[in-house]
Amino acid sequence: MKIKKACLLLIAMTTACSTPEEKNKVIYVEPEPVILDRSKKDRAQTLTELGLAYYQLEKYNYAQENLEHSLKLDNKNATTYQIFALIKQRSKEPEKAQYYFDKALKLEPDNFDILTAYAVFLYEEERHQEASIALNRIVNAPFYKKKWVAYSYLGLYDLQNKQQRQAEKKFYKALQANPEYALALFETAKIRYAKGEMMSARAYIERYFSVAGKTLDGLELAIKIETVLQSYELVEEYQLELKRTYPFSDAAAKIKNY
Repeated sequence: MKIKKACLLLIAMTTACSTPEEKNKVIYVEPEPVILDRSKKDRAQTLTELGLAYYQLEKYNYAQENLEHSLKLDNKNATTYQIFALIKQRSKEPEKAQYYFDKALKLEPDNFDILTAYAVFLYEEERHQEASIALNRIVNAPFYKKKWVAYSYLGLYDLQNKQQRQAEKKFYKALQANPEYALALFETAKIRYAKGEMMSARAYIERYFSVAGKTLDGLELAIKIETVLQSYELVEEYQLELKRTYPFSDAAAKIKNY
């Protein structure tokens, strides 16, 4: 009993001797470290996303470095092979691009994003029959929504075959799916200009500029449209823009000679 009383007295004395600051002081206890056990697949996906970001910035060496690390962790990611293929396509290495597209499509033959990229590659390589088969497969896919690229490239085929009306329909469908797809906007502006529908052509080229910026081809077309509309202030504005932005182009040289 005496011991118990002594203990209580000691606690009371300790409390009594403590300052207000000491009473309110919070003792910090360092938490145990949390170890994130991320799977190899997750880490590989992160590296693939980094590779894609570098690809979009046209920093291909950094992109490839991340993609190579990704494949070491997970060699079954079709998107990784697709980005490799796109890099090789831009680098003008078609055989290597074909190799990586084959790898990607073998893993995911029904991935229409990959198939769309492959169809564009085939088109650029002038492998027309193969490209046409792939593009038609994409536009006929019932549940795939991102068909604007496929419709636009089928429209380009129609133009090559002098089927302007059919091409215009394809570009219209592309813009229904994606109203800001630059290729379809530009080609529609060209068609409307060829048909003599200048106000419509102007509307489409302005929409194109809002998406793609003042490209050389776009400025050349805009100058033609505004010349027909006799909007000479706009003609001068576009000509000045062209000379400033593309001073060494043939179009700029022609303007200087007028």
